[in-house]
Amino acid sequence: MKKISESEAEKQIKKFFGSGVVFFDGDINSVGEYESISTGSPSLDEAIGIGGIPRGRITQLAGQESSGKTMLSLSCIKSYLDQNPENTALFIDAEYTYDPEWAESQGVDVSRVMVIKTNDAKDIFEGLLGTTKVNSVTKKVSKNMKGILDYIIEGSDPRFKNLGIIVLDSIAVLNTPMEIAASVGKANMAPIPRFLSTELKKLTPAVAQANVAFIGINQVRVDLGKMFGDPVSSPGGKALKHACSLMINMAPMFGSDNVIKNSDDERVGHKVRAKIEKNKVGAPFKKSEYFLEYMRGIVRTEDEIFDLGVKYGVIERPSSQSYLVDGEKIRGRDNAQNKFCSNENLVNDVKNTVRKIYLKEIDPILKIDAEDSSEEIENKLISSIE
Repeated sequence: MKKISESEAEKQIKKFFGSGVVFFDGDINSVGEYESISTGSPSLDEAIGIGGIPRGRITQLAGQESSGKTMLSLSCIKSYLDQNPENTALFIDAEYTYDPEWAESQGVDVSRVMVIKTNDAKDIFEGLLGTTKVNSVTKKVSKNMKGILDYIIEGSDPRFKNLGIIVLDSIAVLNTPMEIAASVGKANMAPIPRFLSTELKKLTPAVAQANVAFIGINQVRVDLGKMFGDPVSSPGGKALKHACSLMINMAPMFGSDNVIKNSDDERVGHKVRAKIEKNKVGAPFKKSEYFLEYMRGIVRTEDEIFDLGVKYGVIERPSSQSYLVDGEKIRGRDNAQNKFCSNENLVNDVKNTVRKIYLKEIDPILKIDAEDSSEEIENKLISSIE
């Protein structure tokens, strides 16, 4: 067998697989870091591990009614649009419930959001991926019609050049070809999972090549026949779970401490608990809690930053009952939090520092409390060295 050089081998592999093949030269950083889009909640960004939802991956937001799924997706859209005045977003409204006035109240620039209203699953995926045809002679497959993701990858159409986030609201209401062709009242066995198992194989690489953050909003169902384990599941089957790089389950929290009321004692918001069920860009099973208002979106983010500052030692605690805020020792969590939230510059500084710590851009700050025993201090020193 003829021995070929490394450069010739690379040329042959790239010719066969395409120019997107990655070659390592002993440097793992050659792959690059994950790009992310902030969710609008500092604690949720920290729980995900990369500062937000990943670009080039599929993310699922699932949860009960009134858990803020659509609101969180709009918050992600707002974060992406705020990055660059030329950025645009796509919102696929399969539920026919998109309200531009409500989206604008969340701070979204609706003039830069393209909205498609349809629940036809075939039309949605053909619009995103395009259609193909097979040459009867050569048997080669070629594009018959380009999709939105093709235009993003090419970058030739200015309308799609800076489109970096796509939201599908929601997966549970998709109308598959099998259901459309069926007679009224006829039950079909798992139409959405059967449809998605094929189409997600095409969508996943296209989303990665286009470097788009794809968010699929989903509902939850209760399996009445399940005797053990969690009876709650979401439509889409196993294929959707495997295709997602990030899965977030959301649930509203109620109670006197978890509800926001106005001056007329009317409920205008509540706290949400988000749990990371699957995470391929960070550690899974972390939890986050944040407040949302129905007509404003995610609020009280300063409180989240304060808690993160304490967690990472950016805000010092001389004792278990006191905090060091802007050089001043304050007793009581509520008093320290109020002092902290009133200083906008301090909030931004702590937010940026905490973000750099969990993104591992800077070394963590060693936090030693006055009540720590010598053994606890030794464990913290060992952890900081590791």
